[in-house]
Amino acid sequence: MRGLWGRARQRRKPLVVLMAVVGIAGAVLATRDSGGGHLAANQAQLRKACDGTLPYGDLERLVRDERPGKLRQHGTMLAPGQESRSLLDCSLSWGDGYGVTVHAEALVSDVPQAVETRNLLEPAGGHGTFVAPGTTGQYGKRGAWLVTDCLGGLGGRVRPTTDLYVTARVTDGTGGAEEADEADDAGEATAGNGKPDRATALLGFRTAVQVANVLTKAQRCGSGPLAMPKTVVDTDETHGAPGRALRKCEWIDGSSLPGIASGSWTTLGDLQESTALSACSGEWDAQKNAGKRPRPEEWQVTEVEAASWSGVLGRSAYDSYEREGHVPGWGAQEGESPSEAGSEAGSEADSEADAGRGVRQEDRVSSYAGRPQLALWAQSVCGGRTTYHRVAVFPEIRLEDGETAVIGGKDRARLSTTARTVLDRYLDAEDGWPVSADCRDTKVLGEVEQWH
Repeated sequence: MRGLWGRARQRRKPLVVLMAVVGIAGAVLATRDSGGGHLAANQAQLRKACDGTLPYGDLERLVRDERPGKLRQHGTMLAPGQESRSLLDCSLSWGDGYGVTVHAEALVSDVPQAVETRNLLEPAGGHGTFVAPGTTGQYGKRGAWLVTDCLGGLGGRVRPTTDLYVTARVTDGTGGAEEADEADDAGEATAGNGKPDRATALLGFRTAVQVANVLTKAQRCGSGPLAMPKTVVDTDETHGAPGRALRKCEWIDGSSLPGIASGSWTTLGDLQESTALSACSGEWDAQKNAGKRPRPEEWQVTEVEAASWSGVLGRSAYDSYEREGHVPGWGAQEGESPSEAGSEAGSEADSEADAGRGVRQEDRVSSYAGRPQLALWAQSVCGGRTTYHRVAVFPEIRLEDGETAVIGGKDRARLSTTARTVLDRYLDAEDGWPVSADCRDTKVLGEVEQWH
């Protein structure tokens, strides 16, 4: 009996082996039928795609095996001499919501992003976004965007320029395949249903910085590479109010800044830590001052703003305000000139004498004016680049809908004095951006009444 069982087991062994081979072969065929086996080719494609500008180490984990990568790319970096607005426009996707899209262009006009003071302090309409400290840019509709200099000049455009603009958007499957397919069809990254998570935003910034560094090296820009971001900051105030009480904004102080309401003030600053722009704001804090300070009187300043933009960002910001009619001299009546136009920035002691020049004796402010404010513009050279500065003071106005307030000559003159004081204090603040940027040769350009 033992021998019979032994022979039976021996006869079964070939059958088991045959079944195992058939099973493995079926699994291989099934894998091929499902579209697998493309990982190695897709990884190789990632290394070379987009003229070799993509950060392989950061993006490798996104590469899929199920289908071949889908690559679309063009631009003057890939084909010198071709007519294109882009140095590089490239999209690589692996399906199921995994992919990367980058765009780089030499700017000959304004930055295609909103960079007014409120856009820096309250990005995305106050809903918050991500910034990477040390990188000039934000996370926007097309992913992470940045601006950097190319002092040696960028090729590929008819008009010479030294400003490089880069965007990068990475999708990691969390948005679903539909979103990525729509982006592929459009040839660019499109906005999803909200901002990404922190890791995806960081990946976008790291990709944008890598692309910028490769391009500026290839273009022989003559400047060092941008620092690779290691973290991003969520600007949404619900996540700990990271922009509150920054050192660069400490000059906004109700106890030491003449002309503004006394008491406790809350400050807010942008978080980009950029060498090309900066913004601060301060507001009289009703909650902290409750029971300690009386409510500010009408026309007393209860909020201030200050911002600076260098190079192409300065031109972009000024143009943006100009389109709204909010720059000195815009719409001025014949024989009327902006207050203080072309004057040298001086000390706070000069402000009182300067305030009365060119100021009307009476004006009206409508309740429909939005956020009534008096702005003052100046221009400097900061770090070798033309730089615009803009400060604004916001008076306390109590109006019901449909009502109109009248501002008399004395109150109007006091607002001018305060605006000039705020500008001087901002430019001279030891920990402020203008001092750190070595701003000099400042000219005051004039005032803008934003209440009509």
